[in-house]
Amino acid sequence: MEIATIHATKREGLGTRAARRLRRQGEVPVVLYGRQRETVSLSVPRKELEAALAAGSRMLSIEVGGAQETAILKDLQYDSMGDELIHADLSRIAMDEKVTVRVPVELHGTAKGALSGGTLDHIVQDIEVTCLPADMPDKVRVEIGHLEIGQVLYVRDLTPPPGVEFRLGPDTPVVAVHAPMEFKEAAPAEAAAAAEGAPAEPELIRRKPAEEGEEEEEEGEE
Repeated sequence: MEIATIHATKREGLGTRAARRLRRQGEVPVVLYGRQRETVSLSVPRKELEAALAAGSRMLSIEVGGAQETAILKDLQYDSMGDELIHADLSRIAMDEKVTVRVPVELHGTAKGALSGGTLDHIVQDIEVTCLPADMPDKVRVEIGHLEIGQVLYVRDLTPPPGVEFRLGPDTPVVAVHAPMEFKEAAPAEAAAAAEGAPAEPELIRRKPAEEGEEEEEEGEE
């Protein structure tokens, strides 16, 4: 993975107001920590950081006051709209020590099952890997063109890049092709049978008017 160089400046003021002021000036507040050394609050040019991200760089060379430190991006925060990068966490690393990071899983090709009407399910969007910094991949490429309906690719089916170890269990599903949903309409005979079995509407019982003879008898008895 390519190492991008970022020019950082130590932050003088901390807090929400100071961070907003930096963002208006085109800077992104960042925190650099790790390797049992002090945590340092910095700011970096937004354009430099966004350019590194666009190039797929997760590993950065941070220049601060003439000194250089190597770090990886551990966390990125965006505004509520998801458009503007507002904060980043950087973790110091050593080139001779393994690191654990998450990298995106990129699907390549069009699954045969999807062309036949199936639904593609990209289950694992990114995967945790352990490797030396020099072996860190920017993504894990997965070929899916051969997948038919009902087939699943598991972590055990993937080939890790050289020097890289997957941290997910081998039986974790990564991508699958599901059969299309079927909606079956009831046949006419079945619909008729269902109608016959339905409870009949209750019959309204009305009192019959008494016949003339019965009325006369009742009047006589009174």
